[in-house]
Amino acid sequence: MGVVKLLPEYGLVYEAETGKVVPESGNMVKYSMDPVNAALDKLDKYADDLMNSLAPTGNFLESFPHREKSLYYAGIFTNMFYGFIFGLLVAFLVVILRFMGLI
Repeated sequence: MGVVKLLPEYGLVYEAETGKVVPESGNMVKYSMDPVNAALDKLDKYADDLMNSLAPTGNFLESFPHREKSLYYAGIFTNMFYGFIFGLLVAFLVVILRFMGLI
């Protein structure tokens, strides 16, 4: 049963299931939300890190200092590699087509 404390000094709570304001009973279980909030803060940091990874000039949460442009340089080298491979495939295709006499 979910309840919301309205007036703790008078012992009044709001029962969400019935929609009534009732006196607080002694059989309620009280617990702290601190561990849940700590876990949510940790997840929030990871979500922010994931969003920051979309920008090439950002740095990761667990990265070493002064590595802000590592994603930028990794993207440049990756594109150079794929361009080189694509260029070799096109050159090979042209050579094969010339050898077969189709061009």
